[in-house]
Amino acid sequence: MVFFYDKDTLLYRYDQPEEFLSPRAIARKEKYNIPIQFSDLPVNPSYKQQLSEAGGTVHHTSRWFNGALVVCDDSSIQLIESLDFVMRTELIKPAGKGSRKKVGSSVDGGEALKKNWKREEELLNMVQNEMLGIDEMHLQGFNGEGLLIGVFDGGFRGVDTSQYFTHLFENQQLIPGYDFVGNSQNVFQYSQHGTEALSCIAAYMPGILEAGAYGADIMLCVTEESGSEYRIEEYNWLLAAERADSAGVDIISTSLGYTTFDDTTMNYGFDDLDGKTAVITRAVNMATDKGILCVISAGNEGSGSWKYVSPPADASNVLAVGAVSTGGHRVSFSSIGPTADGRIKPDVSALGLQTVVVNAQSQVTTSNGTSFSAPLIAGFTAGVWQAFPALNNKEIVEKIKESGHQGLAPDNELGYGIPDFNVLIDKELTPVPDTELKHFFEVYPNPVEEGKVFVEAKSDQFSGNIELWLYNSTGQIVQKQQVSYARKETIDLDTSLLEKGIYILHVLSADSSDTFKLVKF
Repeated sequence: MVFFYDKDTLLYRYDQPEEFLSPRAIARKEKYNIPIQFSDLPVNPSYKQQLSEAGGTVHHTSRWFNGALVVCDDSSIQLIESLDFVMRTELIKPAGKGSRKKVGSSVDGGEALKKNWKREEELLNMVQNEMLGIDEMHLQGFNGEGLLIGVFDGGFRGVDTSQYFTHLFENQQLIPGYDFVGNSQNVFQYSQHGTEALSCIAAYMPGILEAGAYGADIMLCVTEESGSEYRIEEYNWLLAAERADSAGVDIISTSLGYTTFDDTTMNYGFDDLDGKTAVITRAVNMATDKGILCVISAGNEGSGSWKYVSPPADASNVLAVGAVSTGGHRVSFSSIGPTADGRIKPDVSALGLQTVVVNAQSQVTTSNGTSFSAPLIAGFTAGVWQAFPALNNKEIVEKIKESGHQGLAPDNELGYGIPDFNVLIDKELTPVPDTELKHFFEVYPNPVEEGKVFVEAKSDQFSGNIELWLYNSTGQIVQKQQVSYARKETIDLDTSLLEKGIYILHVLSADSSDTFKLVKF
């Protein structure tokens, strides 16, 4: 990683975020009063060019850390370090590979569940759903619809061919992600660990398997290398988080953790578990400050020599998730707290022993680990946020912790305990689904095949200036118009020249901001 002193703030302006952020990201910032900051601005493009001229191959740039991930040899790095805009460099992966088991990996999976499962009249994942009150959450109409969840892992093999994820493709719920390990668009390869984690969030077959947030939009990113363990994986996570932020992701679910590396000089000790030292923890903190809610596996080191949670689970204002059995007791492998600065960890817990998952062969099976208790909480969190859309990410974290069965007496084994949607709605007036609350305008028809899309204010009293920003799936502006809207008027948006695909429509008025996913068939 090559870090820079400054950015070109003349090229990118704070008052023109649409040049570098998606409308969904801008809408989130506006909704929760999050200012555009220096860290939101892209890196200076001339710096990339000069790094290339010095012999480096620039793979990615980081807005948040103001730097670039560069592949180069020893002679090139000396020249790069001599450039006047370069603050410092950090070796994050040397040539060659090692092999090791990941901290966040599952522990001892189970047999595939047969069709004549012991309680075939119930969902296969009913136990883990009932533990969190997800069954009631679904009955209330909350399934994550309107939320965008980023899932970062080591691969999602089989997702594109599994019957349990068909709805994500048919309903255009998959937002383009990225493979940061292989530098490709294909995330449906490598490990099935991410497939199993995703199934805890979004798998769906009515009456058979219904995960917590099957209605949410999903972005998949590969950040974890299976053949080695170096700091580059932390930076892969950072880059994925920046991409997710630009796309407007609301929740990031990650079943990864880092303490030891193939290069021991990169290792973290317990003193580094302070919520601000590890690279990936700092990246999580940045994501949190941008309004994203991060759900993280606590780790499976509870019965080992390390035993404590692993970065980035030490971050503040996140949900670090421990593992319990069906009886609600901590599983011995589940990592514990406290952090180095004395904070309680994990934050909450969910089923992590014999958790029902879908593997790469599209089989419903079971697996063990905080790798699966964390995405259970991520799906749960999406439903909660849909139910209480006025709350920001940190407020949702506190609300979920308060609903835990140890809410009044948290400890360093289960944190605030097992959260429960039933407790949440007992404490509040019954919420209204986000889809009924958040939109000031209507957009129809959607999907559209040919011709025009119409934009109309829901209130027949509304009038004023409106801006329409239409972005394609890569974040490029394809249409922009400003109109003066009169009461009960309908605005025409011509789609005849648009290619087939997914678009994001951002509708702005003086006192409202709406974002819609528009599908062109």
